Amino acid sequence: MNYVEPRKARHRIEIADGREQLTIPFKRYWFVILFLSFWLCGWALAWIDTARELSRGFQPFLMVWLCGWTLGGVFAIAVLAAQFGSERLRVVDRDLEVSSGIGPLRRTRLYRGKAIEKLTSWTPEPYRFYTGRSQRPFWMHQRTTGAVKFDYGAKSIFLAGGVDEPEGRMIVDWLARRLGIEAIG
Repeated sequence: MNYVEPRKARHRIEIADGREQLTIPFKRYWFVILFLSFWLCGWALAWIDTARELSRGFQPFLMVWLCGWTLGGVFAIAVLAAQFGSERLRVVDRDLEVSSGIGPLRRTRLYRGKAIEKLTSWTPEPYRFYTGRSQRPFWMHQRTTGAVKFDYGAKSIFLAGGVDEPEGRMIVDWLARRLGIEAIG
């Protein structure tokens, strides 16, 4: 009988711009990747066909349709690109910098280290339909699930979506040492 091998942590610690950072790749949903890849091929063909039709003569309905179709395609491209993004955590002068996105398209938030309380790992709520972090573009509202949680004023902040609680504890330990605070749980 063979042992089940323990899963390796998804996060990695690296040096960027002379600073240590923890990078957590977004959880990938292969059905979303395959579906949107095929859908975008059909989307592109319809867009090109409609643009050709418009080049023959202005038609108000087709112009409105093409604008809506373009917005839908941009959204689908953003969702597909987000599948390959990541969340980065850095401690800069005892403050926590969190950035989410892909490449240079990142949303960055900075939290005062002194205001971070009750840093802990926890078991995230089970994912409901369409609530996973990587299923929506990074610029949309902040999630309410993640394996790392802390209180920041009157709000709870969640980090490390798509990570299980044991890996969340590793991340909490890494953060607590660098922030100079005591983790709970």
